[in-house]
Amino acid sequence: MGTPDITIGGARLFFNDGGQDGNAGNGFLDLGNLPNIGIQSIISEIEHFAYVASASARLKDLNIVTDVGFKIPVTIDELFPENWNIRLFGSGATTQAQSASSAVDELHNAPVILDRSIFTLKTNISSLVVTGPVGIPVYDLDTDYKLINAVTGEIKILSGGIIASGGPLELDYSYANRDREKILPGKDTSIKGSARLEFEAGISGNDVTWIIENCELKPDGDTNLSSTEPSEQNLVLNVLVDKVVTTAEPFGSVLVG
Repeated sequence: MGTPDITIGGARLFFNDGGQDGNAGNGFLDLGNLPNIGIQSIISEIEHFAYVASASARLKDLNIVTDVGFKIPVTIDELFPENWNIRLFGSGATTQAQSASSAVDELHNAPVILDRSIFTLKTNISSLVVTGPVGIPVYDLDTDYKLINAVTGEIKILSGGIIASGGPLELDYSYANRDREKILPGKDTSIKGSARLEFEAGISGNDVTWIIENCELKPDGDTNLSSTEPSEQNLVLNVLVDKVVTTAEPFGSVLVG
């Protein structure tokens, strides 16, 4: 008996938002660490029965395959901007640059409600001063208001102070550089492209490469945002028939070894 061909290793999945129709797309995005990944076959069949006189009954003699497909369910735990874009059906992430400067007399109109928060228009703030209209009166930090989070610009109006509910406030503060990626959710409910599955059998077995010329990538289920363990998102990559790039290989090609 030969040595068992046991497969143990790790997989990486790359997705390109193009390629399926011949356009280049933006190149292959590595979806990052994959706690779970698998391959599922989708097959639908019709059972056929023939009457057999000796049995005086209809006996099953054939399964007729009517539908064939494949999908790759995957779990990701690196929620960088491109993966957030996939999760939120976005049309792409664009960089929003904040250059260091200061805000003067930034107006926050009613409703200002006691024991609730307001947010500055900029983030990464410092040297905050809160006043009434035209700078009068000057309110006291930690007595009239509290800076809850300087990164997000969250300010809580304290009920024990002299700020009146419903009145306008003016904010003066400095803010630092900060570049963020902006995503518009719900813009693209179907992200199609091409993909490449690379399985490296570093411990045992054969390396596997699946070149997929046409596919669709979608989130599957909820995103858990946890403070005690890695936040994860389930995705499913539906392998679609390619009718343009490699028509002789409708589901792409798999290289083993």
